[in-house]
Amino acid sequence: MASITRETSLLSLPTELLQAILSLLEPFDLAACAKTCRELASSSYDDIIWGPIVNACAGERVIAPAPLQSFRSLYVSLFPYWFLTQHRIWFADTAPSGKLLVARYIPTMGCITAYQVVAVTARSSSDFSFWEKDREVIIQNFHPTYNVDTNQPVLKLDADTSVDQATAQTLRYDREVPMEIATNSGLHSSFMLCRALLDGAIYEGAAVWPSTIFPATSRARNTSHDGFRSVGHRPSNRHEISSNNFRIRKWAEYGTSSSSSSSFSGTGSRISAALGIGLPWFMNDNSSSNSSTSRDAMLRPRIPEHIASYSSLPVESYTASAEKPWQGIWCGDYNGHGCEFLLITQPSQEDAKPLPAGMDFMMSQVYGGEHTEEERTNGTPPPDITNTTTTDDETEVENAASSSSRRVQNLDQGPTGRLEAIKLTGDTNIPLGKYSFIAPDIGNEGLIRVADEHPFQGSRVVRSAGHIAERGFSDDRYTPSQLILISHNRLAQYWQSFRHISYYERVNLDSLLPLSLDEANS
Repeated sequence: MASITRETSLLSLPTELLQAILSLLEPFDLAACAKTCRELASSSYDDIIWGPIVNACAGERVIAPAPLQSFRSLYVSLFPYWFLTQHRIWFADTAPSGKLLVARYIPTMGCITAYQVVAVTARSSSDFSFWEKDREVIIQNFHPTYNVDTNQPVLKLDADTSVDQATAQTLRYDREVPMEIATNSGLHSSFMLCRALLDGAIYEGAAVWPSTIFPATSRARNTSHDGFRSVGHRPSNRHEISSNNFRIRKWAEYGTSSSSSSSFSGTGSRISAALGIGLPWFMNDNSSSNSSTSRDAMLRPRIPEHIASYSSLPVESYTASAEKPWQGIWCGDYNGHGCEFLLITQPSQEDAKPLPAGMDFMMSQVYGGEHTEEERTNGTPPPDITNTTTTDDETEVENAASSSSRRVQNLDQGPTGRLEAIKLTGDTNIPLGKYSFIAPDIGNEGLIRVADEHPFQGSRVVRSAGHIAERGFSDDRYTPSQLILISHNRLAQYWQSFRHISYYERVNLDSLLPLSLDEANS
C-alpha cells in the first residue's frame, strides 16, 4: 500500500484558521512566532489579531490605531503600561487625604491617562432634619455628585511614535518616564514602574502599599531612603513588573533669568501647596561650576521631590454579588471634611482579620447579649432583652420592642458576616488606609431592630463601631454606632456619641468616564 503523506505545517492552513490560532497567543508569544519565518511574521502582524488585543487592554472600543499606523505598533508604543487601563481603579498613599484615580486610554489623543475622582455635595438648611426616634439626633441628607477632574491629568503616557519592532524586547524597565502634564512651567512629573514584594517581606505594619488592611494582589514598598532609585525597587525585566503598583515622582524647578528672589518665594509657596508639601527649597549641587549650564543649575531653586505610590484593587473586592451585596466603592459624608471615598468589603469568615484593638466591647454586644444604654433608648432590642422600667417613654420603647420582636422572628437571615468600610481617601482625623466603621455581623446576630420610622422604614439596623480620632489621628478609638442598611446602594450610620446620622452612597464606576471625556481633552 502506498504511504499517504500529510501536510501538517501551520502554513498549509487556510488564512482564516491560521489567524484564529494566532489570536489565542499572548503578545510576546506572537512576537516569538513572527521570528520563525516571513509568512508567519506577516500573519502575526495583522491588525485582525492585534486590534482585539489593544481593545482588551484599553478596556473599551478602539476603532483606529492613530497616531500609529497599526494596532501592533500602538500596542508596542504603550508597552508595558497597558496594565493601567486594565485595572482602571487606582488609589494613592498620600496621607492624610489620599487620591482616587480612574485610568483610561484616550483614542483621540493616543495616550493613557489617569484623572482624579472628585465628589462634592451642596448644603442647605433643608438638608438637615431631626430623627423621629430622638429629636436631639440630627440627620444630614446627602446627595453627592462625583466625576473625574479633567482639568489636569495625574498621569499621562503618550504613544511613542518612534518605536521600532524590537523596542519591547530592549526596553529599560527601571527608567523613569517624564510626563508633560503640568499647566505651570517648572512643575515636573515622572512615572516609575514597581517591583512587587515577595510574600515573606509583607507583614502587619510593614511600610508597603497598599497597607495590609486592604485586599491586594501584590504590594510594593512605599518608603525609601534613596527615593526608590535602588535596583531593589525597580524591575529589571518585564517578568519583575508589578501590574498592580506604580509610582509618580513630582518636583518643581525654576530658572532665575527673569525672576527676582521675591518672585521665587511666591511661586515656591504655590507649587509647594500644589504638591502637598511645605518643605524649604534647596540648591542643586553641581561641582562643575565653570560651565554656563552648571551656573544655571546652581541658580535654579528646587523644591524637594514628592513620591506617591499607587495601587489597584482586586476587582472582586469592589464587585457586589448575591452573597456580598454591599461590596463596592462608596462615597461618604464626613461633614466638615466633605466627601470621602471608601472601600466597603464583606470578607468571608476565613478571610476576615481579627477585629482592631478597642473593639472588644462589640463582641460582647453582638454575641453576648449586652446592649448599651444608647441602644436601649434609641434602638429596639431583640426579644431576649426585657425593659424593667415603666416610664411612659420607656413603655413606648418596650411596645416597639414587642413589635420588632415579631418582625425579627419572621425575618429571613439574608446576608451575614462582617461589613468593613476602609477609607480610600481620608482627612486630618481619620486618614486614608484606616477603618471608618465596622459592623461585626450584619445578620440576625448583630441585628438591633427593623426601623419603623421615617426615613428608614423597613431597614435593618445592626450594631457597628465607628472609628473616631483627634486631629492628626491621635487618640483614635472605636465608639458604639448603628449601621442602617437602607439598600444595596445606600447606607446610613448613626454616630451615637455625636448624636448624628450620616449617609453613604455607592459610586457608579461606569458613570465616571462618560464618552464626552474625549471631547473634553481634544
